[in-house]
Amino acid sequence: MVSAPLLRRAETRIPMRMFVRLSNPDTGTFEIATTIDVSSHGARVVTKNVWQPNQDVFVRSIRGNLHSRARVAHCERYTDDSYTLGLELYSASGDWATPAKLPRRA
Repeated sequence: MVSAPLLRRAETRIPMRMFVRLSNPDTGTFEIATTIDVSSHGARVVTKNVWQPNQDVFVRSIRGNLHSRARVAHCERYTDDSYTLGLELYSASGDWATPAKLPRRA
């Protein structure tokens, strides 16, 4: 029997708690969730709702300026009333920590 090589992350995740908006592009519904850890290519997020693996979502950091299309890599029960999502980011713009710039008033 041949064993498959273990898959490892290309980069480490940084522990960072922040609010993000997750939205379903098919229905327009959204949820405010909290990150556990982040990287430039993904995040682990605590959510109140079940999201399906391979589901497309839009993610936007509330305080930072990151926004991206993403794929739900996994959804697992976290507590009795919450779940953790593994998100794989596609074509992310901005970053998690840099605050978004507000438009100047005229």
